Amino acid sequence: MKNIVLITAKGGNTSIQNKNLIEIEGKTFLGWQLTAAKEAKFVDEIFVSTECPLIKEEALKYGAKIIDRPKDLAQAFTNHGDAILHGAKEAKRILNEEIGIVTILLGNTAYNRGEDIDKTIEVLNNNKEATSCMTVWKAQDDHPYRAMQINNNGYLEGYLDLKNADTNRQSYPDIYFYDQGPWSVRYSVLVNCERGKTGPACWWWMGDNCIPIIRNWVTGKDVHSQLDIEMTRNWLKNRLWEK
Repeated sequence: MKNIVLITAKGGNTSIQNKNLIEIEGKTFLGWQLTAAKEAKFVDEIFVSTECPLIKEEALKYGAKIIDRPKDLAQAFTNHGDAILHGAKEAKRILNEEIGIVTILLGNTAYNRGEDIDKTIEVLNNNKEATSCMTVWKAQDDHPYRAMQINNNGYLEGYLDLKNADTNRQSYPDIYFYDQGPWSVRYSVLVNCERGKTGPACWWWMGDNCIPIIRNWVTGKDVHSQLDIEMTRNWLKNRLWEK
């Protein structure tokens, strides 16, 4: 039984063109993810799911196996879980072997290392009741108690009906957000998950017993703007994971 990394990296990006292939500190974003996957000691095979010829070419440089993603699963509004489920099933077909754990990585971030992947897999190895493990960050200023929306009259109002919410963020219940890091899930769980019926929040492919690993970010970052690129460059250049 093998553990695999599945990197999802579609082309045709609408925020920044070819963002998975932007070079930063000597490697593309995809290259950083492939490097992390190769450095993970609990990973046996690496797959990249994409429809883009340029991304396929980059993935092959690192020895990854390619999963040809259908066009209907490579659209701007494709549900990510559907692409993940397709990729995992295709990986099993290609390997023709049983798969134990699937670790999903995004192709447009560089905030992960091999040890981050290994930690999520190790959690599942040590917790048989857990369906999955994911990295998260703890909200403070970005807490839902502070969220607002614009009403029909153009005025701000609270997203939640909390007229008496305290301004002291330390008084809020702890809230966590996914930080664009590794998602590790048992293959047997992944292929039996149902959209809208399983998983924490919108991450339905993770099953109902998902264990968090809390990382020390203000927020996780994948690439949607030039600011995201520069923040990643600073993180890599200054080795901020060691701080």
